[in-house]
Amino acid sequence: MELSKIVESKGLWDHVTTNTLVKAAVTAEKFEMAEDILSMHTASFNIDTANGRHVNHPNIEAYTELVNGYAKAGHLDNGLGMMQLMRKRGVEPNEYTYTCIVGALARSNKVRQAKKMIEYALNLNLPRKKLTPIYNAFISGLLSDNWSDNVEGQASHAASVIDALSMLQEMQDLNIRPNVVTVSVVIDGLGRCNPPRCNDAKDLVQHLEFTSRPKSGTGYTRPDVNARGISLSNRKIATALIRAYGRGNDVESAMKAFRRISVPDVVALNTLIDACCRCDQLKIALEVFRKYVSFERWNSDIPTIGSADDISIKPDVVTYTTLISSLLQLKSKAATKRAMKMYRDMKQTWMIYPDTFLVDTILSAMISSGPIGFNDDDVRFTLTVLRDGEFLEWEGRQYERRKRAVRAILVGCSSEVWKNDEFAYGLMNEDAEDPLFKKKGWNEIDSGFRLWGSGDGNFAEQEENTSVDS
Repeated sequence: MELSKIVESKGLWDHVTTNTLVKAAVTAEKFEMAEDILSMHTASFNIDTANGRHVNHPNIEAYTELVNGYAKAGHLDNGLGMMQLMRKRGVEPNEYTYTCIVGALARSNKVRQAKKMIEYALNLNLPRKKLTPIYNAFISGLLSDNWSDNVEGQASHAASVIDALSMLQEMQDLNIRPNVVTVSVVIDGLGRCNPPRCNDAKDLVQHLEFTSRPKSGTGYTRPDVNARGISLSNRKIATALIRAYGRGNDVESAMKAFRRISVPDVVALNTLIDACCRCDQLKIALEVFRKYVSFERWNSDIPTIGSADDISIKPDVVTYTTLISSLLQLKSKAATKRAMKMYRDMKQTWMIYPDTFLVDTILSAMISSGPIGFNDDDVRFTLTVLRDGEFLEWEGRQYERRKRAVRAILVGCSSEVWKNDEFAYGLMNEDAEDPLFKKKGWNEIDSGFRLWGSGDGNFAEQEENTSVDS
């Protein structure tokens, strides 16, 4: 703000300055400051309506930013009030402004008001393709938070799906073409019905593929067009279908949907793996992982030529979280060793590091059965994961609570391999007055207790000890 005063004092202030400062204020959630800037620096502007051409006000970007900020913060009344104020100041909302407010109203179940805003947008005489995102925002907001397992939640979601399909029909009636985003959102909504309406979702895609197919004078359609547009082979649409099939316990159809994608990405892969795990088909999930995740192929300088089966996809932390979580839920020694190996490969081969969710998932699974049967490998693995969690950003004292939970397990288990670990020693010695220490007689340092481990070398050795063959 000090810099802005200098800019203003030198007469250098323009609409770019206003838009930039408002964006910064909204990002910091300083909404009153943003309003003050706009009240003092909204540019005077004459709208050029020649030949029906709509020209945006120079400060429309700033006003839209503020409307969107209010909407995201849950202050819808302020956002609607700002839209009224815009008009009074001669700043006509554009398609981006309407997209923000329509989506927020739909998410808040203010359907009537959202539809009214769409009517206003239709009167802007914008090109039809610019109205598609507004409808997408409405449909997405409508289907966002209405799903739950109870009867009331399902009834609400079913009604929202009907409204969404009605709006999709309205788009077609008004010659506003739905795009891949529109279709993907509707498919996801159909997939969250109980039971999932997977066949309806597939039929919808095929219908829209046919009706929106661009044709030449001869009726010929280029074969690559629908792979980019609405079709079963489109990556985003196929991924939405895979998710729906997973909810419908139909792994076979999920696999077929995945194979239609010419170049699947990690999102599609993760969705398929999740669908398999959701359907208790962990074996198939692991086979999919082995088939499409190969560091050697991915790291090869030779470009992949051939079918999608030859493609190697780089996984991410979500890929490993889904598989490791499913393995640990089996609560068998073999599955736990497999999870340990996957965790090691994730870090050492792919250089992917865990997030707080994966650390939580592993720690919860490892300590859920208590100290009984907690063997040496379990201790090493748990300590490795806990140590990795130390470098992540946790809210409040969440990490401290997780350390205490692991510490309680180590106190009660028969394995003493942790005594050779510097990190574990520090963990066990953090609170010398802890009742658990008194119970074990560990309030004073034992001469046989290793004070210092072998540092990084010891960490590497532990990592090696967690290695098990798949």
